[in-house]
Amino acid sequence: MSRSFFFAQCCIFFKQHARARETLEALLREQPDHVRARRIAGFLYAEKGRLADSIAALERALALARDDAATLFNLGFVLQKAGRHEDAIARLGRAVELNPSLDRAWYGLGISLIHGGRFHEAIERLKEAARLQPLNPYPHYQLAAAWFKLGEPEKVRAEYRKLKTFDPKVAAHVRADFGVPKDGDEVV
Repeated sequence: MSRSFFFAQCCIFFKQHARARETLEALLREQPDHVRARRIAGFLYAEKGRLADSIAALERALALARDDAATLFNLGFVLQKAGRHEDAIARLGRAVELNPSLDRAWYGLGISLIHGGRFHEAIERLKEAARLQPLNPYPHYQLAAAWFKLGEPEKVRAEYRKLKTFDPKVAAHVRADFGVPKDGDEVV
């Protein structure tokens, strides 16, 4: 690992993202094919709202390492953020093919499918994300959202009840956002 790359990682750890970006950009001028530097720079660009720069950096990283699940995940995440849900679905779907234990990719895939109106497919992907990270409340929230869109109040309530057992704050959001009464006995 080069000193510059290590320094950039340290900057990220200490939340000095501007310094990390500068360091990575300098490194990439010297080593344009440094895949990990491109991937991390792409993530940092997205964090600053520079989505076009992020997508360009991540697509270049992907061209250098076609089957890198982490790069596919990051690119899918940024494409989703840019509203390009079908493109995000393709990249995130490939990421989970390559690395089926990448829970964040399953989660992102589920969200992109919800945005695309593909609720049944989204539910299956979100169930996998929840299976991989059982105490992460967000897949359950998104499952409730998908079930709500499909008009399945019992299943919304089931997600609410699961959430109540380990994350009451997110459960309260499900209750408020999808019409589950405080006692959870009926959906409005």
